[in-house]
Amino acid sequence: MGLAALAALGGVLIVLVGSPAHARSGRVHVSAAACNRAASVSGSDSQPGTVARPFRTIEKLAERLRPGQVGCLLGGTFEQDVFLRHGGATGRPITLMSAPGRRATIVGSFDVGPDANNVVIKNLRLEGRGGASPQVNGDRVTFRGNEITNDHTGICVLLGAGFEEGYGVARDIVIDHNHIHDCGRLPAAGHDHGIYVEGTENVRITNNVIYDNADYAVQLYPNAQRTYVARNIMDGNGGGVIFAGEKAGGEYRNAYASSNNVVRNNVISNSREYHNVESSWGGPVGTGNVATRNCVWNGADGNISDPVGFLASKNVVARPAFRNRAAGDFRLMHRSVCRRIRWGR
Repeated sequence: MGLAALAALGGVLIVLVGSPAHARSGRVHVSAAACNRAASVSGSDSQPGTVARPFRTIEKLAERLRPGQVGCLLGGTFEQDVFLRHGGATGRPITLMSAPGRRATIVGSFDVGPDANNVVIKNLRLEGRGGASPQVNGDRVTFRGNEITNDHTGICVLLGAGFEEGYGVARDIVIDHNHIHDCGRLPAAGHDHGIYVEGTENVRITNNVIYDNADYAVQLYPNAQRTYVARNIMDGNGGGVIFAGEKAGGEYRNAYASSNNVVRNNVISNSREYHNVESSWGGPVGTGNVATRNCVWNGADGNISDPVGFLASKNVVARPAFRNRAAGDFRLMHRSVCRRIRWGR
């Protein structure tokens, strides 16, 4: 389905790609000033990594970036795993992106390691393979304007995994204006989510379209602290958002409860297996969690479960009225009650 259609949210068009005709023709000029370093599917790691003489691998490109620099992928499909081992500096991140006017795809696992802080990933298509992808363990990492999928093979975005195993929690992550879809093994088993917020602090999940994933659109479990989930569209997933925790001695050595998370001004609709908003506390019960001013519709188990460990207030039950859901157009019609709620009107 067309990214231009997918990117049109609530009447505001987020441009994710350049001119497709120009990109296909190869006539798009990439300014060297826009890209400090570059990689191409026809490049070589023995070259200097300029736009004219690009690297071949994304890891080589990332390795050569310094704080504040931009690394561009010059279109095409990169079939390779990526593990980012270093980042930028506070206020001067390294950026990995499609070159202006082009759209690059990465097929393979994509990991942002625990030492890769201050990183921006934008305007890419990320097709995960072989497990959860992308995985993020660094701090101050932003994913913006990407398409993220994995053809129903596992979790898509996994934040703060292994926080008990020496990585520590991941902090200050931003997931903004992405399309996250068709993630997770089928039939649904409750484990494969669009965004899995596992061991984190201060994550912001905003303005995304999260759809057709096997399990929850956003799972806050077991140690998601101070997450802000706002203005997203979550439709046709196994479930919507879940606040959750776990007891000690099973999957985790210690007991955890996700707390102080805010879910507001989202459209959460047509969950196929569970509620649109719910909670599950295997151990201690979370505190300070809020689900407010969301537009909810047609959850398989209901719209909002009994609010245990979260406060539910001022949510509205209304049909979203997407422009053309079948064609991947998730814009909300002007008459839609959900449109007004999503933008806080």
